[in-house]
Amino acid sequence: MSTANCLVQAYLKANPETRIAVARTLQGDLTDGTVLVDRHLKPMIDTVYAQIRDRVEPEKLTAAQAAMFIAELSVFARYNAAYLRQAAASVESYCPALAHELYRNFLEEGGEPGKVPAHYVLYSTALLSDLDLLVTGHVPAPETLMLLALHERMVNSHQPSAIAGGYYATEGVAIAETVLLRDITDRYGEVTIGRTGSQLESLDNYYRLHLDDGHDAAQVAGLSVEAAHIEGLAAFIRKSELFHLDLPQALTGFLEILRGMAQWWVQLAHRSQEMV
Repeated sequence: MSTANCLVQAYLKANPETRIAVARTLQGDLTDGTVLVDRHLKPMIDTVYAQIRDRVEPEKLTAAQAAMFIAELSVFARYNAAYLRQAAASVESYCPALAHELYRNFLEEGGEPGKVPAHYVLYSTALLSDLDLLVTGHVPAPETLMLLALHERMVNSHQPSAIAGGYYATEGVAIAETVLLRDITDRYGEVTIGRTGSQLESLDNYYRLHLDDGHDAAQVAGLSVEAAHIEGLAAFIRKSELFHLDLPQALTGFLEILRGMAQWWVQLAHRSQEMV
């Protein structure tokens, strides 16, 4: 997949105001992280993931196509807790507050004793109980390995600011990805067993855990688990000077991961189309 076809690049070309803001930030001229996040990065995520959904077209997937997406998406869920823990360790000596936020996310994702089990365990067992789909141990496709490699490099970086930006990208897309994954598992349930939504009880519980503001698993008042992760990390971009983070480096980390994730989805959509 050439960079000319990258959805992020296309967004920047179609939105010159954001393209200029990105250039000014990287050159050190734009230093307001709140402006960067709210006027430019959030709209970029929303637009790119709306385009990804249009490419995936979950309502039209066959059972085999839906199963492919489900299996590939399960791989990142398998490793995300470990990435969060390594990211926390990598930034701890430089920015303890960022380490604390990353470690909080790790405990939620990886399963805090006495609370919600590891999210990957919940997800993989829900797929098994509701849809008879076994994703545990799935060997990832090359495009998924690419995404894992990008995250492996990011969380082991010597640049805490790049880690902050990279994980803001990872978590910033989490609600859009969770909603899209729900649509895909609903489609699989529809075409295989004639059940969707709340009829898939374990999966419905899993999605509500992530998306519902009032769920018992939510630890920040008024915010769902995923929304709290997004806002918790966005704070370090918005207040980069307060936390002594380098905003150009943070933006670099953000763009590297967002472009990687967008390309991953586009390549999976292309793989899905080849299955027809």
